[in-house]
Amino acid sequence: MTWLALLFILNFGKLYGVWLTYDDAIVNSPFKIKSIGKIISYNNEEAILTKGEGKNQRSWFKVFLPNMDSLIVLDSSDLYFNNQLLSVEDVILSKTDDKLLLVTKKRKIWRYSFSATYFVYDLLKKTIYPLSEKNSDLRNVKISPNGNYFSYVRQNNDLYVYDYTKKREKRLTNSGSDVISNGHFGWLYEEELTGYDGYRWAPDSRSIAFWEEDQSDVPEYFMIDQLSHYPDVKKLRYPKVGEPNPKIRIGIIDINRSGRKWLDLGERGDFYFPWMEWVNNDRIAFLKMNRNQKSWTLRIAKRINGKSQKILIEKDNKGWVDNHGQIYFLEDGKIIWLSEKSGYSHINLSKHSGSKTQQITKGEWEVSSIEHIDEKNKIIYFMANKKSVFDLGLYSIRFDGTDLKAITSEEGVHDIQVFKKGRYFIDSYSSMEVPKKILLKSLPLGSLVKTIGETDLNQFIEFEWTFPEIVKFPSRDGKVDLDGKIIFPPDFDSSKRYPVIVHGYGMPGTQIVRNQWSRVWHQYLAQNGFIVFSMDARGMGGRGENFKNYSYGDMSKYLAEDHLAGIDFLVNSGYADPNRIGAWGWSGGGYFTCLMLTRNGTYFKAGVAIAPCTDFRLYDTAYTERSMGLLSDNQSGYDSTNVLSWIDRMDGSLLLMHGTNDDNVHAQHTIKFVQAALEAEKDIQWFQYPGRDHGIYGGGARKHIYRKMFDYFVNNL
Repeated sequence: MTWLALLFILNFGKLYGVWLTYDDAIVNSPFKIKSIGKIISYNNEEAILTKGEGKNQRSWFKVFLPNMDSLIVLDSSDLYFNNQLLSVEDVILSKTDDKLLLVTKKRKIWRYSFSATYFVYDLLKKTIYPLSEKNSDLRNVKISPNGNYFSYVRQNNDLYVYDYTKKREKRLTNSGSDVISNGHFGWLYEEELTGYDGYRWAPDSRSIAFWEEDQSDVPEYFMIDQLSHYPDVKKLRYPKVGEPNPKIRIGIIDINRSGRKWLDLGERGDFYFPWMEWVNNDRIAFLKMNRNQKSWTLRIAKRINGKSQKILIEKDNKGWVDNHGQIYFLEDGKIIWLSEKSGYSHINLSKHSGSKTQQITKGEWEVSSIEHIDEKNKIIYFMANKKSVFDLGLYSIRFDGTDLKAITSEEGVHDIQVFKKGRYFIDSYSSMEVPKKILLKSLPLGSLVKTIGETDLNQFIEFEWTFPEIVKFPSRDGKVDLDGKIIFPPDFDSSKRYPVIVHGYGMPGTQIVRNQWSRVWHQYLAQNGFIVFSMDARGMGGRGENFKNYSYGDMSKYLAEDHLAGIDFLVNSGYADPNRIGAWGWSGGGYFTCLMLTRNGTYFKAGVAIAPCTDFRLYDTAYTERSMGLLSDNQSGYDSTNVLSWIDRMDGSLLLMHGTNDDNVHAQHTIKFVQAALEAEKDIQWFQYPGRDHGIYGGGARKHIYRKMFDYFVNNL
């Protein structure tokens, strides 16, 4: 072979097929993957509201089901106010289907929360007007169930209501301040517990139940933005492990009267109140969870006097209870909810008093969510991994536990949106061998109505796409079988050993090995000669309560130990070069990577940790204490989980990358690791991305991250 031919192969890969370039993998994918934009279900007819594409991108269409005929309900010509064309970023449809809230000029606050300028569009009158005289910087805006009122939180952290007919605003609360918020949560509840939404309209539109959150005792964390001429300081109320949490009260306001009633929350103490919904016009239900999250109680209060009583209890003495929000009240008062009392997450049906409970679904598989309840026919539609731990599909079962059916027959991971009338649903799914398909189906059987989009498989084949393989292997102690997923290079030669990049996350109760379409980035790594491997260690999700609880008190123990079993499998199978094992991950995956390079340092040569958590004492209360317990009760577990405790074992090279304005996993995590590594004379590099948050995007940051990662693995593995 001439040197010219050899150079051609090194630069362009195999002499046949098309190879992914770096830009293909990160900047501009060559693949056309079917997607569907936001779909809003009409409440009172078989129709959906969706945004147009291309030249119709400023228009919103009403699409009738099942024939998919459409008509424009909001055109660009309708979006002029004071001779200015509004740039509408989102819309909210009233439950009466006759009004739209137009969301403009959105400004991000934290991960999900935002403020915006709002307008109201009357679909019947074809008129547009601002939501109140001062319609900017509004947060958590809603339309009352009867469509006559709009509610929102202003910058003063108080809750307001706007009468649509009278065009009059009324202030409902007056305790709002820099530390007290009504109807809108701060960082902790938004990120870890409830979301930012801090109030609920009663079904009759007469009352609003709201959370009042007091963060005055929560310590402040400071982030400095040095891109300004004089650096800006952003303050964040962020309770690290062991620190005081926000204090909560729940009140009920009659929007047409003055005063409010505070609910009886039961015994006082250190609790979370992460969920609340109206049972009917006269009763409100809320969840009360111990700070250590080993138990929660469902309480129901009366609107008239605020008195509450305990209805349901969920406990886990060996782990933690999930804040799943899957609690539904039937018209006859019965309660349908998810529980792990059987050892797996299953559907239960309880009397309105909680005095009698029957388990509806049963087996060594898990229900992840309830998607729709057909009370008339007494059928529950739910998502579960009954087919296999790697698949997620839609199923149905009757209230009495009979007639269990699979509604989605295709293998893979399904994402379901059931429309309000309960007759049709969107099924978006993929598997390891089938790229994304988007289907319109009907209930109760899951019959195909229309194929909305089908991603062409041939385009991936042309790029020599490698289908992942799921493998099983024993843990080192022989107590359990573990699951892994492998992507081999397209020209894999069984007589050779390859460098391996282990992609991990590993946080308690999560799952990474699933039967779904793989990432272009991992295909790019495989095409460049790396085996890409992932696995679910003990303590991760999908396999029941006992498997998940292996992580309790020390999330690092089995995460570290079981990944060595994964490496054993790769090496003993003749796939992996034991001297060239690497790891990468983001956020919890960044923690995983640091753990592999420290606690498992003898086995790992290189790693790339993006936005890593390195010491969970620095992370927030609600997430960390859930699976680690309280710091005062578990000092040794926190020491073991801290990767700095194992830095002396580090024998490879590690690249850390972090955004300076990361409000979730603070850059402090990387800084503390860097300091410890320097003192221990370890081989590290680190990059800080100015002004970027946990997602590290914009201004070339994302492209830079992946380029540095790729180069680092090429140079160090």
